[in-house]
Amino acid sequence: MAKVRLKLIMEKGLAVGSCGTGIPERGTLEETKEEKAEIGSLLSWVRDTFGDQVDISVVDPKNIFSLFDNFRYGIKGTAPAWILNGKKVFEGIPAREDLEKALRKLL
Repeated sequence: MAKVRLKLIMEKGLAVGSCGTGIPERGTLEETKEEKAEIGSLLSWVRDTFGDQVDISVVDPKNIFSLFDNFRYGIKGTAPAWILNGKKVFEGIPAREDLEKALRKLL
């Protein structure tokens, strides 16, 4: 059985300001929390549904080690990018049904 590599390229929700307070990088703090919760729910669902068939990694585009990926996948802005087996398939937060369809197509 094939194993699918899911790489999620997304920014961390908070940056530390010079005065030590957390400031949202985009949107409001509440929007960022909601997005992170939705993404977390999707990733948990993938793990529960597909188990070891899907290898999940999450990468921050600001990390120096992700520079190659940023160019390769055309990462612009702050929308999360979902990469399946080396191909960008979604930007933003996909519907669970769309993500499931894309994963099942590769398995």
